[in-house]
Amino acid sequence: MSSGNYIGGILNLTGAIPGDGFQYDGPAMPSYPIYMITFRSTHDAIERLILQPPLKADRSEEPIVKMWYFVNPQNRAIDGQVTPYHAVQFAAPCIHNGRKGQSGWEYVDGLRGEKTWMDVMGPWSVYFGMAKKMGDISFIPVAPDEFEITVDRRGTRLITMGIRIGVELTGEQIDAVRAHAVWPEQMTVRAIPSPDYSHFTQHAVCATSTEKGNSIDRAWHADKASVAFGHLDMDPLDELPVLEVTGAYAAMNTTEKIVFTEMRVVDDLLPNIDRSAPAPAAAN
Repeated sequence: MSSGNYIGGILNLTGAIPGDGFQYDGPAMPSYPIYMITFRSTHDAIERLILQPPLKADRSEEPIVKMWYFVNPQNRAIDGQVTPYHAVQFAAPCIHNGRKGQSGWEYVDGLRGEKTWMDVMGPWSVYFGMAKKMGDISFIPVAPDEFEITVDRRGTRLITMGIRIGVELTGEQIDAVRAHAVWPEQMTVRAIPSPDYSHFTQHAVCATSTEKGNSIDRAWHADKASVAFGHLDMDPLDELPVLEVTGAYAAMNTTEKIVFTEMRVVDDLLPNIDRSAPAPAAAN
């Protein structure tokens, strides 16, 4: 941390105070593998289980959920220190005040069971506005080209995801994929409570481009995709219908810093009041 021997507070976990973050050369997430499936669900379930209010499901789009497992061994995080992790993320089309994009959240875990790497994910979740929930994630080969990904939380199996990897795309095929790739704007919701937890000091919809900040380095055909969900009261994933698996692929992807550094508030949800004033007393 360039500000010196900073001790304590949530920013100690990020390793950088505002103005000092992402001050390094190169991408935030150098080329890393992802294993993605897509499935058809319902708009109502997407709105309830994937999106954060006030974002709504984009009902002009098919109710397709993207779900992918990725391994991020060279993640540079906020202060530039390597912070390896792996995750399972959800995303689905959303809309807010006519602005379209995608939004979602993820389960995260440290590589090789080393969860202390995950310290940064708490403040990262808060500032970026995307929930990052801890889980026990496993990636198990069940055949040389076939894999099972699972997520357990509080002793319950919440996700079982299967995928088989096929042949790698040629350079010409990769160029065609890049030419036709659609990178929706990423939308999140930042919600920061006041010190006495009586009101918000920030509540805003944010957005950032994924097209400028992501690239497909390599890609593979994939099939034999499947997903099954379990249930916890705080994670009722079994209420997200999987009506049809619609696609699968694997790739090496790179994510640049601008996905984070160019995120902007697109809608301030706070009322137009003096935010330094105490909250009004509750009525008896």
